Amino acid sequence: MGAGGFLTLLNGSPNDWTLGSQHSYQMEKWEWPTVTAGTAARVYVEFSDKSSGLLGGLFGGGKKGDDGGEAYYNIAGTPNTFKVSASKPDDGLLTITLDNSATKTSPQGSVIDLGFRHDGAVNWMMSTDMAGDLWSNSGETIDWMHQSMGSLTNRTLKQITMPGSHDAGMSQYNPGTIGANFANSQAQYLSVGDQLLMGSRYFDIRPVLSNGKWVAGHYSEVEKLGWVGGNGQSLVEMIQQINDFTAKYQELVIVNISHTLDTDNDFKDLNQDQWNQLFEALKGLNNRFTVTAPGTEDFSNKKLGDFITDRASVFVLNQLPGGISLGAYADQGFFNQDHFPLFDSYSESDDAGKMKADQIQKLKDNRNLVADAALRKDKFHIFSWTLTQGVEDVLNPDKAIMNLGVSVFDDLVFDAFNAFTPESFPNVLYVDSLGIRDKPVNIPFDKVSNVGKTADIAALAMAVNNAKAGRNAYITGV
Repeated sequence: MGAGGFLTLLNGSPNDWTLGSQHSYQMEKWEWPTVTAGTAARVYVEFSDKSSGLLGGLFGGGKKGDDGGEAYYNIAGTPNTFKVSASKPDDGLLTITLDNSATKTSPQGSVIDLGFRHDGAVNWMMSTDMAGDLWSNSGETIDWMHQSMGSLTNRTLKQITMPGSHDAGMSQYNPGTIGANFANSQAQYLSVGDQLLMGSRYFDIRPVLSNGKWVAGHYSEVEKLGWVGGNGQSLVEMIQQINDFTAKYQELVIVNISHTLDTDNDFKDLNQDQWNQLFEALKGLNNRFTVTAPGTEDFSNKKLGDFITDRASVFVLNQLPGGISLGAYADQGFFNQDHFPLFDSYSESDDAGKMKADQIQKLKDNRNLVADAALRKDKFHIFSWTLTQGVEDVLNPDKAIMNLGVSVFDDLVFDAFNAFTPESFPNVLYVDSLGIRDKPVNIPFDKVSNVGKTADIAALAMAVNNAKAGRNAYITGV
């Protein structure tokens, strides 16, 4: 048996991808299906492990490095075609050739290296927007919102999907309490700045006071143990990284402030004076979206074009405890939970199957974007594609938070996308380990391997906006 892995073909176009022909040499598995419009297909590919040399050649074994295959796809009803190829320079390589196709970010003739992941998946995603343009997970899509304004300008935020970062500020680990380490506290491998570059637009930031400084914190109150957790990036650093991004890209960035604590004083909730100090620190965010006397308006009903037609916008949402108010800060670009109601319910399980079933069912039960107001369910929906460590996982490096995060990303592209419909899709694809696809935590705990970056989650969000929301006449008006 040779090295096997998957290629997920995500067809976000209105046309089936039909197989023209396929052939292979020395591949153990090379069988390609039709990919129905608006769906994803997961294809298993396996290279051979046959002997090379004279005896191998005499008995049909060939050479290990000669493995290869090609599959030619037609996009039905169009002249467009593309080719899937396999070769084995080392551990295997899958490529896409746009031999008679072009996307907005990759011209005709482009050869796109997807790599190969043993027992994992690589992805090829193409979707078609309302203008008929093809988008893919190749090329430059850092400012994916602005590039998509032709389709998204007049959609409300409730009608748009975006990537989101759970515990966004926990991209590093600084010691906090006894019992905490980076494997059970750090949720993101990339900094907030790099998460932005990989496509994230919704940031779960949890500021805590630690040694008198505002930092990201990840703390939980554990029965019989008390508070356990640690600290991540400083608030100053996160603000600077967001400012650096919005100085260059006219994108909408939603910052959700929650889980605030005073870790210097027995993990008490912040009082009003401390919240005011936090607001003052957050005023360092440039390009804040500001409204005078916002009242009780639900800003998730505003259109994307209201935020970023000619500028970047940072929407600062604050989950305020009882007794805490925005006060004068309500006129300075700060909003509370009444201004942006959320459906946010995670699965609280380390079992991937349970998490997937839970999140897909909650989406089905709570999202129905239809013209009939009596039947419509459209609260801004956080799709928590995250696993939660169990007690038995805390000392298991393979079950580190970041490892759990990457372990379910392949299923987000395949299972979740296929579960979404034009009437029921989420607003935030909410993940740990955003922008990476391989497990970064190994033994010992203090070693984090160097893993490659990927913006596939941004392409996935674009595919949902094009292939799911874009097929809903209530949203598009056509």
